[in-house]
Amino acid sequence: MTVTMNKDMQRQYTTAISKGAGMIEETRRLLEHWIPGESLDEFTRRVQDEGLLGNATAYRTRDIVRRVFAHRYLRPTDKPARILQRVLSSGLPGRVFTELLFVFTARRDPLVYDFTVREYWPAVRRGRNVLDTDPMLSFLSEAHYDGRLDNQWSESVSVRIARCVLGLLRDVGFLREVTRGRREIVDYRMSDEGAAVLAKELNESGVTDSSLCAHPDWGLFGLAPSEALEKLDGLGEHRGVIVQRAGSVVHFTWTVNSIEEMIDVLAR
Repeated sequence: MTVTMNKDMQRQYTTAISKGAGMIEETRRLLEHWIPGESLDEFTRRVQDEGLLGNATAYRTRDIVRRVFAHRYLRPTDKPARILQRVLSSGLPGRVFTELLFVFTARRDPLVYDFTVREYWPAVRRGRNVLDTDPMLSFLSEAHYDGRLDNQWSESVSVRIARCVLGLLRDVGFLREVTRGRREIVDYRMSDEGAAVLAKELNESGVTDSSLCAHPDWGLFGLAPSEALEKLDGLGEHRGVIVQRAGSVVHFTWTVNSIEEMIDVLAR
């Protein structure tokens, strides 16, 4: 119990999500023009000069590029941006891009990550049909008492953050807004292509075969380790990976040498 609490207290929740929820179209537009290796100052200046974000003010443009795009996809390395850029140019279905964008966003925002895994998917499994701000506000209240909030949040800030998190879940397809403020839970199933790319990304990040399907990231899509394993087992050699099982031992044989090659194979 003590170990869990200490681990939770290390995960500080911030208001970063207030700078932008999914921002899927904005991210897509930025990735279409982003050049790997380009300095952030130069990229920001180019986004402003070329009006890549439409009518956004100079201040808002800098905010989106620096505090959303760079924070989520360029730090600590630009690998997320390179992966998303490759997926965009590959012609894979748009939902694959959105799923990976969500993974990279959630990894950089513990509030989004933990609420999705601990509250959203359990609500789905309980058969809940609608999700409003109440569960999110309760989650934030608990986080305040156990020290996970970066500081004291007012009620108005908590409501705004709750709406932003639910807006992100709507943007990635987990919720459907039927009327203002009323969001229905969608019966979402992770795509095979998204699962394949995530698995290879975890593999390249140093996750071992024995730990790969137990990685917490699968929980962002409601997948238990056994469900992640079944999903990957169903992909087949033609999609870049062969799953071999011997009792409780699992081994992955990759028929591609890199995540870029994996994306290209999936797009054929």
